[in-house]
Amino acid sequence: MEYIFPEIVTTADGSPTLVCPATGETYHSVTGAAGESEHVFIGGGVRRCPKTVVSVLEAGLGSGLNAWLTAREASATGRTVTYTAVELYPVDPAALQMPPFPDDDLFRAIHAAGWGTETVISGNFSLRKICADLAETRFDTKFDVVYFDMFAPGDHPDLWTESIFSAIAAAMNAGAALVTYSAKGDVKRALRAAGLEVERLPGAPGKRHMLRAVKP
Repeated sequence: MEYIFPEIVTTADGSPTLVCPATGETYHSVTGAAGESEHVFIGGGVRRCPKTVVSVLEAGLGSGLNAWLTAREASATGRTVTYTAVELYPVDPAALQMPPFPDDDLFRAIHAAGWGTETVISGNFSLRKICADLAETRFDTKFDVVYFDMFAPGDHPDLWTESIFSAIAAAMNAGAALVTYSAKGDVKRALRAAGLEVERLPGAPGKRHMLRAVKP
């Protein structure tokens, strides 16, 4: 497996993000990486799931910010979370040990976990990291919450297609929700074509809207 070593930048809320070395795109909103993750994926996703045992899929592990905040949420609420993350270009763990990334046992454990196998990160949070192309990935489990956190659809429309959303929808439980920071019309149409019921919600700071799509 080959790792990438992106540049680290600090966003407006003081939390770090990464810059893709190939394209120059940031992994999170420069208005606030942690704020965006908390609003879209935690607040719009796992926190709204009524189950006490929750299965989460993340499309795009990146810096591990979403996984780390979800592990903290699980710890705070006492719920059990099984977390699967698909990432085609894993980040070098050495980059994620550098300031200003969290000096935190959960964060370090997420990046120390091996790929392709389930790892218990804490008493109520387990993680399976998959190094693969999302478009070619098929899942052997069902999910209650999906974090769709890929690079922007305007630059990477091939990652936001009806076929990808249909494959994900097939792996979602009834009532499961997919959340994403994007509210583009093409994304809404692709989600609806995949059989999901789409609602537009207020976006994270710096963005007007986000999307939440539920499987009937």
